Amino acid sequence: MKTFTMRHPIRCAAEDFWSKIHHGGFNESLFRDKLGFGYEILEDDHETGVRKTLVTPKVDAPAVLVKALGEKVSFEEHGQLHRDAEGARYVFHVVPGVFPKKIHIDGRMHMEPTGPDTCDRVVSFNIECTIFGIGGIFEHFVSAEIQRSYDRSGLYTNEFLAAKQG
Repeated sequence: MKTFTMRHPIRCAAEDFWSKIHHGGFNESLFRDKLGFGYEILEDDHETGVRKTLVTPKVDAPAVLVKALGEKVSFEEHGQLHRDAEGARYVFHVVPGVFPKKIHIDGRMHMEPTGPDTCDRVVSFNIECTIFGIGGIFEHFVSAEIQRSYDRSGLYTNEFLAAKQG
C-alpha cells in the first residue's frame, strides 16, 4: 500500500473554501479545461454533502499497466463533505473502471487555516493494488499521477479564485 499526504497553499479563508471551490464550479473547470480530463457529475447533493463523479483522465501509463488494465482509464469518485465540531472534511473513495475489488484508492481532504484569508489544502491518500505482478507498479504510477494532478490543481485553485474576484 502506498500512502502520502499533499499540502497546497490556497488564497481563501478555510471556511470559504467549500463554497467557493468545492461547490463553485471549480472541479468542472479544473478537470475539463485545465487537465483535459473527461468529467461528469453523477450526483451532487448539497444537503447531505454526497458527491459522485465520473472521471476519464488522460494518462500515459507504462505498457505493462496498459496490457493488464486496458487503454481507457476511468473511475468514479464517491465522496461526502462532512461538517461537524471538527470542521469540514471531504472523505472519498475511488471506484476504478476495471478490477474494483483489487484496486483501492481513498482519501480525505481538509483545510488548515494559515491566516485570515489563506489556508492549506491537505489531502491524504491510500492506494492499494492487489493484482499479482503489477500491484507495486500500479501504486507507484497512480501515486505519481495523483501528485502531479494535485500540484497542478493547487496552482489552478488560486488562479480560479483570483479570476472570480476580478
